[in-house]
Amino acid sequence: MSEEAGRKPPAAALVLAALRAPFTAASALPALIAAAWAWQRGSSFSWLTAALAVAGAAVVHLAANVINDYFDWDESDRINRFPTPFSGGSRSRLEGLVPRRTFLVIGIVLLGIACALAGALVALGRPWVPVVGLAGALGGIVYSARPLQLAGRGVGEIVIFICFGPLITLGTGYAIEGAFTLNYALIGLPMGFLVANILWVNEFPDIEADGGAGKRTLVVRLGSSRARWGFVALVAGFIVSVGALWIAGILPVWCLACLVTVGLAVKAARNLWPNHSVPEKLLPSQAATIQMQAAAGILLTASIVAERWLG
Repeated sequence: MSEEAGRKPPAAALVLAALRAPFTAASALPALIAAAWAWQRGSSFSWLTAALAVAGAAVVHLAANVINDYFDWDESDRINRFPTPFSGGSRSRLEGLVPRRTFLVIGIVLLGIACALAGALVALGRPWVPVVGLAGALGGIVYSARPLQLAGRGVGEIVIFICFGPLITLGTGYAIEGAFTLNYALIGLPMGFLVANILWVNEFPDIEADGGAGKRTLVVRLGSSRARWGFVALVAGFIVSVGALWIAGILPVWCLACLVTVGLAVKAARNLWPNHSVPEKLLPSQAATIQMQAAAGILLTASIVAERWLG
């Protein structure tokens, strides 16, 4: 082995790989949608509280990422023969480079940062922010952590739907306006469906490892063939929720532009249908599903901004 090949990557690069930072789009975009909605309403909007809320959602998400990897490290990740850039945990990429305990330490540090952000919001007159943040953090942690390990009990997907949809938008709205409003929870529904679908499609290549580790996700319970219809149902939930929010007058007509991203779902499904039991061929479905959530989140945010400018 050459000296260059055996050289350990810089510590900063290893930490970034452990964080899986690009996945924070799943939390930052719902928070941005809620912030844009508050800005469009024009009442009690504060750039400071909005920035603190979005940052808090992203930091809690990062903490959940590394803590989940800590708990999965010697369970499903240990026996996963088909890890991908989007699923299978960090073990396959960082084993031998980063000790398992490092993930726990990073997670604790990130939770400390989240507490500091929550403390700042409390000082600004938002006393319930720690409760919302704690609910999100606990949801992310007990998704993988024993003894609860909600992912293995067939309810993990529901927890992710709530935490990365209505809970983030409700919490962001409270952080900005200082009051809990049902509409803030409702505008999180489309993102909840899409983030849950990212989790759903990522569970297909992990079926063997999850089942072998006793982590009985809904995809494991249904089997890959039947679970394909869960992907369709979550896309349908996204479409219906966007339409319903427009009809109810909660989101502007411009929000319908985000439905163009359904083309990415079609692309993902066309690959998923024949390859549902072939983990090596599922990468295009995973990538398209992630791209759909990111694109839809950006378009929803833009539609809300456009409503204030264009009326």
